Amino acid sequence: MPIYMDVLRIERLVVIIARGHVTAEEIAANTRTLIEADVPNFAKIIDVAGSASDLTREQVQRIADMLRGGPDSPSRGPVAFVVNPARKGFAEAFAELTEGDRPIDLFTSLHVARSWLKQAKEGAARPAATLHDGVPVRGPT
Repeated sequence: MPIYMDVLRIERLVVIIARGHVTAEEIAANTRTLIEADVPNFAKIIDVAGSASDLTREQVQRIADMLRGGPDSPSRGPVAFVVNPARKGFAEAFAELTEGDRPIDLFTSLHVARSWLKQAKEGAARPAATLHDGVPVRGPT
């Protein structure tokens, strides 16, 4: 499977790495595993820079809805996507669809994504849709 996930409980961090072509079924299975891990308030780094998928916006919306849970769900931790700016896809759609739910943003560098997550966990993250690593990764919201 081209999706790998590590839950670092001591750091309250989930790291997900996707490589190659990722199917809707693989993403849904990883989403279920993430829900079963019961870590909604953990920070997450999701590296999709080396992957591609053919998900529709509706499929991405269903995944976002699965992760939201019900009205009594706990707060959710910040998400930093590491992306390839030459390729748009899941990360951009997910960030757009869940922008008001929690701190979420896109980066071209793992190092910068980690720094942003640290700020987000402390409540000092900059707003979404800014320039990261000198490369615009998404337009204004």
